[in-house]
Formats: sequence, C-alpha cells, structure tokens
Amino acid sequence: MPNWCDVEYKCVGDPKEVRSLHGVLEYIDKCNTSIIKNDFGKGWLGNLVDRLGGDWTTFNCRGEITGYGLDDNVLTINHYTAWHEQSRLRETIERVFPSVKVYFRECEPANNVCSTNDTTGMYFPEPYCLASFDNQPEFFMTIGEAARYVSGIVRKRVPFKMKAINNALKGYMRLPGNQDMSYSFH
Repeated sequence: MPNWCDVEYKCVGDPKEVRSLHGVLEYIDKCNTSIIKNDFGKGWLGNLVDRLGGDWTTFNCRGEITGYGLDDNVLTINHYTAWHEQSRLRETIERVFPSVKVYFRECEPANNVCSTNDTTGMYFPEPYCLASFDNQPEFFMTIGEAARYVSGIVRKRVPFKMKAINNALKGYMRLPGNQDMSYSFH
C-alpha cells in the first residue's frame, strides 16, 4: 500500500494551450466510464496520459484527479499519487503543450515530503506546510500563523519557531490516544 501524496498543479502558458488542456480534463470528466479499465475510475492519471498521446504503461500512473478548474489563464489540477509528484505526468503535459509550464506542490506526510518547483512563490506563496494523514495539508504564509494553528491542535501556546512547532506536534502525538495521529511540519 503506498503513501498517498496530495499534488496540486498550476498550468500556465498560451491561453489557447491552457484551454485545450482544460478541454482534455473536461472530456475525461464527462465520460460515463473510464477510458481505460483501472481501479481508480475515470479520474485515473493514466486516462489523462492516454488522452495526451502518452503510453501509460511506461510510467507510474498510480493516482487520481480529484478536481480541476480554470481561473483566467491558470489551470489548477488537484490529484493524489503514490509517494510523490509524478514528474513524467508533468513532463508529458509540457511536451504536448510546449508553451505551458506546470508548477507543482506536493505534500506526503509519512515521508515528510512537502515541496514545490515554484521558486518565485508566484503560484504557491505559502512557505510553511502542516501535513497529516487524516486531513488535507494546511499552508501558511508566516511561522506565526503556523504556530497559532498548531497551538489549537495541541491545546497550548506554541512559540513562533520551527523547532518549537515540531516538538509540540511530536509531544502531542505521544499522548495516550494520539499514537495513531501523524503530523509533519515543513
């Protein structure tokens, strides 16, 4: 069983190509059944690879699209994958639509993974991430916002420092009844 990684893509480029990629997602979404038989359903990543002319059998398509939306000229694709962002999926999109650049943010709490290729912070400006197994990741602009949020979880004031936040979460997870909880802060 894999560890599931939440991934968000921001696809930007020539408006015609961005809309065309959006159209591919709409086509998949409107299908009554999956294009290719699989265990994930019609949102399976292999369906997207297939519609883009790629060979889904040659790389890892383990995962599913959970949502997408077009806002001005930015196409957001939310999905989950096994362990980490599947770079070959991103590269396939960029190959088929040469003007499109795909920025991603991935968050997988079991292996303490939370990263992005958005080095400028234009699409993913929040530098801090709190990941857990049972909730969507939370993102924060400041260490203070993160500390206040974690204070609400652990029910005590947490100083505005990375180490203090991590120590508070570790202590909280060790408490009786909390051993099944898992948090990672980045």
